[in-house]
Amino acid sequence: MAEHSPDVLAEQPPRLPWLAAFMFGLLLLLALLIGSWFLRACAPVDPSLGLTAIETPAPPASPAPPDPTPALKAALEDEAAQQKTLKAELAALSAELRGKVAHCKLAETKPPPPPPPPPVAKPAAPPPLPADRWAQKDLGMLQGCWRLGRDTKGSLGLNGRTEICAIRAGRICFGANGSGERESTADCPVFGRIRCAAPVSARFGNDDTLGTSQPQVRCQPGATNWSGPPNSLTCRRLNDTLAICRDRLGFEHEFRRE
Repeated sequence: MAEHSPDVLAEQPPRLPWLAAFMFGLLLLLALLIGSWFLRACAPVDPSLGLTAIETPAPPASPAPPDPTPALKAALEDEAAQQKTLKAELAALSAELRGKVAHCKLAETKPPPPPPPPPVAKPAAPPPLPADRWAQKDLGMLQGCWRLGRDTKGSLGLNGRTEICAIRAGRICFGANGSGERESTADCPVFGRIRCAAPVSARFGNDDTLGTSQPQVRCQPGATNWSGPPNSLTCRRLNDTLAICRDRLGFEHEFRRE
């Protein structure tokens, strides 16, 4: 049996070419499958999305724009009225201007007014205390009102009480015959205003002096008296405008024309 085995093995066909053909076919099929899948992935495919068209109603029509004709017409009428007013004002101003121009021309043609006459020099007033009339003892030169003294301060007694008061300048008014009235006024903080008025008469003395006398009178308010003899005056002429008067208490007062 051992002698015949070599012959049997020599007669079997070979298996390797068939297996190689199978494997080649399998690889070819796999390559085709891979290529088909690659081509399918790269090839365009119709989309599967479905669109449905829905018909909606048309939107309502927009309203028509307002007609600008009435507004434009009203504006045009306003402008026409304003133009008419301005024309009337222009005409009035033109007429006024023409009138002023005519008035100016008329004024230019008028001759200038004559120059005013030179002022007439008033005669100088005579001096109030002329030396000749004083020497002649003319009481007529005293006619009128005179200022006696100046404003000052002094103490006045009333109801047993003394107070410092503002004593105003006195005043004497004479008539043509040397008779008249003398006034004295004082303003006191507590007493108030005290006013005294007494009749007075003047006469010239032999020593070239002028003297006055007055009676005792009651002042206002009635609690005060103005004694007569202490307030009698003796005046001496200094110049044509001034005399100095001394009362019986020794006080001096300037005597001037008001």
